[in-house]
Amino acid sequence: MNKILILITAFLLTIQFSNAQTEKGSQTLGFNFGFGVGKTNESPGAQQTGDGSPFVLRNNNFTFGPLYSYFIANGIDISLALNFASISQTTSDNNFGYPVNYHDYQFSGTLYARKYLLYKNKFGIRTGPYISYGKGTTNFTYPPGDNFNDNSYTSHNLTAGVKLEMVYYASKKFGFAATLANLQYEHYNSAGGNQLNQNGNNVSFYTGTTALQVSMFYTFGGKG
Repeated sequence: MNKILILITAFLLTIQFSNAQTEKGSQTLGFNFGFGVGKTNESPGAQQTGDGSPFVLRNNNFTFGPLYSYFIANGIDISLALNFASISQTTSDNNFGYPVNYHDYQFSGTLYARKYLLYKNKFGIRTGPYISYGKGTTNFTYPPGDNFNDNSYTSHNLTAGVKLEMVYYASKKFGFAATLANLQYEHYNSAGGNQLNQNGNNVSFYTGTTALQVSMFYTFGGKG
């Protein structure tokens, strides 16, 4: 009998623990950060570099910002995230057209709607659509002898997509999330420097194996 009571008590505590995290009315505060490193070996044609010689592109990016979310229903939240991103690219010696150094700074805001699918509300996934607006400044440095002057330009982009994240609650109040996959469509325009005015669209897909994106958050509110 005592063992049964202990099991029932543990079960009830588990239910209470679970409901306190993603129930309607709960809120979270936290921050997100990301980091990525990449290297690409380029082999353009002679019309691009003058002689067709290969060169190497090295990319580094870092992101950071605060986030807030509110659960509008059990297991469903609306979240707002602000973000600062720093993206740099370094090019090995090349003969024409590619800057030696490229640096982009961007501020953005993103609105998410997400559904949580968790095992005992402790471990699982969350997924849903998002929309984001960003504004950035990009600086280019070109090799000596190129027909380009060092310059900078400003850009605006509007992004919409769907993100899949792994979620883990380490305790009743603290949780972590990491991006597993992201599919997005981006529309951008830029002006300034040698770029003149440009408009374009991009569709991209990436996974957590190509870039690390993690968030940490504190849960409060709700009935728990």
